[in-house]
Amino acid sequence: MTKITAAIISTVFFISFTTCVGALPLNTETGNEISSSIGSYRYEEPGLMSLEGYKLGVDLLATLALPDESFVRGDVRFAFGPVDYSSYGTGSASGNPSLYMEARGLVGDDREGDNAVLALYTGIGYRYLLHDGRGISCTISECFFGYRRESNYFYLPVGVIHRSTLEDEARLVLTLEYDHLLIGKQVSRLSDGGQGHNDPINTQNKGYGLKASITYDKNKWAIGPYVNYWNIDDSNIAPIYINGLLDGHGLEPKNNTLEFGIKMGQRF
Repeated sequence: MTKITAAIISTVFFISFTTCVGALPLNTETGNEISSSIGSYRYEEPGLMSLEGYKLGVDLLATLALPDESFVRGDVRFAFGPVDYSSYGTGSASGNPSLYMEARGLVGDDREGDNAVLALYTGIGYRYLLHDGRGISCTISECFFGYRRESNYFYLPVGVIHRSTLEDEARLVLTLEYDHLLIGKQVSRLSDGGQGHNDPINTQNKGYGLKASITYDKNKWAIGPYVNYWNIDDSNIAPIYINGLLDGHGLEPKNNTLEFGIKMGQRF
């Protein structure tokens, strides 16, 4: 991920040398935007396992500005890329397929200042993640079967967008967001192992996410770094059956996810 980190540093370095003067509109405007991204990705259950890789992403955003300086917005993000599995007791595996999708509906309004506009927003968000770990991973003494894991999060986003003028008819856009987990459900497809297991479903009620990005906007283009983070607590405990007989119980351990990279978009 050295190239990704270098690209982010170069972008921030470029933005920092642009001083205020500008002309690009600062208020939220009606329109659409499509962007692509590449980023480093790491999921970790501390002391148990981790997934590391990269993510290629596509974002679609549609905004309707209202006469009273308020706005409504919808956005969708899809990201995918292989990850390497590493654990402290069940071996390792490389190149596991992994993807996630997010969809949100937002409402907000603009607050004007000197050469800047602050846009506050909130709404509802949904995140779906699939990690396909099917296959065999082995330690020195034994082997284990892998399975698919599906995460479903409903969350409440609360964020702020700060737009300020820059030279050469450009603008700088800083976005900060806090995501409060409302409810999460984790489906573990243990039946993939072919050993007669059920597919336990665990509920997650505590957790949060953070999002931040900064972009240099000029004409209809925008480029800059982004970072996304999730921190989720232990789930409830769910029964595990083999061929209909109770074999034990399991939970989804507390975990965190960090993704950072660079994104480029076009408004239309």
